[in-house]
Amino acid sequence: MLSNKKVYLIASAYELGNVYDIGDLDEIKKDKEILETLLKFGLKKYTKSQLTPPIMAKKTAQYTLEKGRINRKEIDALVYATSSFWDSRFYDGKEVSRLSYELGLENAYPIGVFLSECGNIHTAIRTAASLIQTGECRNILVVTTDQIQEGGTRIIPPNISIASDAAASCIVSAEKGDFEIMNITQHTNAAMSELDIEEKSEEYMYAVAEGIKQTLWKSMKFTEKQPKDFQQLITNNYNLLLSKTISDLGGFEFEQVYTENIARFAHALASDNLINLCDFLNNNFLNSQDLVLLLGTGTNMWGATILIKT
Repeated sequence: MLSNKKVYLIASAYELGNVYDIGDLDEIKKDKEILETLLKFGLKKYTKSQLTPPIMAKKTAQYTLEKGRINRKEIDALVYATSSFWDSRFYDGKEVSRLSYELGLENAYPIGVFLSECGNIHTAIRTAASLIQTGECRNILVVTTDQIQEGGTRIIPPNISIASDAAASCIVSAEKGDFEIMNITQHTNAAMSELDIEEKSEEYMYAVAEGIKQTLWKSMKFTEKQPKDFQQLITNNYNLLLSKTISDLGGFEFEQVYTENIARFAHALASDNLINLCDFLNNNFLNSQDLVLLLGTGTNMWGATILIKT
């Protein structure tokens, strides 16, 4: 739960790779049953980038800094989130410092975030918001960026989606902006680390469902809100069946869930929430005080961020 000091999220932006049909993936060509299942539940395309995660991060960060119109010298920190560990150049301090230098962020202290996997964006926003509330910082650039290694699997177990290369960004600020961050809730189930996703997929998915329920329940309990109070529920892009399941678990109507990007690029890992927020705002009007709930998930951790339109 956030303190009484107001914190804002502004200038969300993103960078996607090139778009391809999921049926073009070699690993799916070998198993038409998986392809049929994915297509049945709304998946069509995925994205693959020739850019490294730091370069994707740089591109989306440039969009955010231009939109945010905050003097780059006034960015006090850069929170850099990634799960792309297959090349140390993608996440080491020197590379992230180079990113700050090339963006002109001469006063931005680098902070790395990684343990929440596809929920990294919520840890990143929570970290930034906490630094704002303590008074240590006023403006923080948040970036999440990921790329699947060439030859690595893009199938999200247990065959629920396809991974895309992407980056997304925003500024968390003490200055009034697009949204006030009303609440950030995170939840984890350490016991799930002992579950084999493939061998015990039903037990795993049950535990995931319980984690989602707990996260949504806690976030709404803290804020004294109900599902009907939200204009939109923005989740990770897995598939239409899981989107319906998530809405049911939280007591939302399926029409409240943003699903337009499932067919467009599938699961862009931790970037999903900000990308979906950007695209929702580009095609829909929000009134002042409208509420949006962002929900992100990792293997055994979940995060929910409630935003209120200013």
